[in-house]
Amino acid sequence: MDFRAEVRVEPRGLTRRLGRVLHFDARWTDGTVRRDIDLAELMYRRAPADDAVMRTALATSCPGEGSGPWLRYPDGGPAAD
Repeated sequence: MDFRAEVRVEPRGLTRRLGRVLHFDARWTDGTVRRDIDLAELMYRRAPADDAVMRTALATSCPGEGSGPWLRYPDGGPAAD
């Protein structure tokens, strides 16, 4: 399973000020891609400790706006395409 982060600039919080918001996508080994997943939900099914590793790797690899690269689960390294 691979994950990627996408940064979108959209209104946030009660003030509705524009800000960077991370969204996550998942890609399974059969090539199926699901967009806007709940990363915590998928991580806690497996190992809660991996959640912090993946979130950090995804956030640091993502550009200022747009999609970052696919990263492999659970270590956050670059995924084979």
